[in-house]
Amino acid sequence: MQTDRSARRIAAFSLGTAAIFDLTGAVIYRVMRSGLPEAPPSPGAGAAFRDSAAILRDAHREASSHARGHGDAATPA
Repeated sequence: MQTDRSARRIAAFSLGTAAIFDLTGAVIYRVMRSGLPEAPPSPGAGAAFRDSAAILRDAHREASSHARGHGDAATPA
């Protein structure tokens, strides 16, 4: 009869290895990040938000006009 001990050992080893590398990676990232220069700000961050907001506002206006029956698609015959 086979036991599941070997499967448990493999799972424990792999989880332990993953935990060690995860902790090591987190420490290295924190140490290295303090030495790196700051990322430059993206020039179009505000413009992209304004464009997206304008598209959503126009779509809402169009959908509400269709719902009230003022649009071309909802015109009664």
